[in-house]
Amino acid sequence: MYKRQFDNQHIKYCPIQNIVYLCTVSKEIGTKVEKNFFHWAALKDIMKEEITLQVLTLAMLASKGIKVARLAGNRNFSEKNIKEKKKSLKKCGMLSAAIIISAKKALDEGLEVVDFETGKAITYENADKYVVLVDANHRFKAYLELRKSDDEYKGDFYVMYPLQENISIAEMLAEINVATDPWKSADYGKGAAMVIKEKLPLLEAINELTAKGYSLDSTVKWLTFGNKVTKSVLANAMNGQISETLRKENGIERGRRLIAAAKKSFAEDFLKSRNLPDWIISKVDDFEGSKAEFEEQMSDFLGNIDRERATDIEKTKGTRGGDSKETIINRKLNALWNKKAA
Repeated sequence: MYKRQFDNQHIKYCPIQNIVYLCTVSKEIGTKVEKNFFHWAALKDIMKEEITLQVLTLAMLASKGIKVARLAGNRNFSEKNIKEKKKSLKKCGMLSAAIIISAKKALDEGLEVVDFETGKAITYENADKYVVLVDANHRFKAYLELRKSDDEYKGDFYVMYPLQENISIAEMLAEINVATDPWKSADYGKGAAMVIKEKLPLLEAINELTAKGYSLDSTVKWLTFGNKVTKSVLANAMNGQISETLRKENGIERGRRLIAAAKKSFAEDFLKSRNLPDWIISKVDDFEGSKAEFEEQMSDFLGNIDRERATDIEKTKGTRGGDSKETIINRKLNALWNKKAA
């Protein structure tokens, strides 16, 4: 609760409930306020602007019965990232406040909201009891774990409302994470799926693979035989600017079948980088048959490389002052491909 005194009037503003309270000392003052309603409205705007600039703590929120929620579609937690955040919190505390918005605002924008700790869905019935973290999910997760496991840690978690209230949460997410780049490229697919209402099979397929650890670059190449779905394309989609590239579906099943074939010979970790899909794409232009014939022959080739040769390819390293790792991998694959074609 924010308090400020103007002459004989006490103004209180509660950012959680978004209510301004006027406490008067006498009826006479109350009458004056009623007669000057325009000034009261202006004062309310001033109060809201001032509270926006204030940093709040979890203790302040908890004292009002307010809990923390998160967007259900936000990126997966990284244990490595959480470990790093714990070290940072113990050493330096929080250096900047996390951004929060009301749960009702998130629901109004069609986003799914869940309790940060329990994962239980938040509805309009209990939305007034929650604020939603727009960023700093890993920091908050690290904070919670520290509070539970480290008796010496006494730090608090600081939050604030965004300085710009008139932009959508989707825009907010995109701007925060493009400008400061705390997200990895693959996180943008999940962010886009979280806010886009249109069904996009390609986006769903991208998120399926990146969730398994495939890089965004390799994922897009497996599924499209190109590289036009970039981090920027996904960030723009979060802002409602959906590229036609994201609406294409023709390469999805082909990519899945080629991956399934390659997994018969190679360890999946090898498929997660761009080396193998890059090589496959390089063979398309040289192939004289149809697309269906190419897929059939390539699937047969990938699924029948003996394990010894596949392991040799997986362990390839570049040479200092000589050929790169990619060049050597391509040479080995070309030799096997040409041998099969002969």
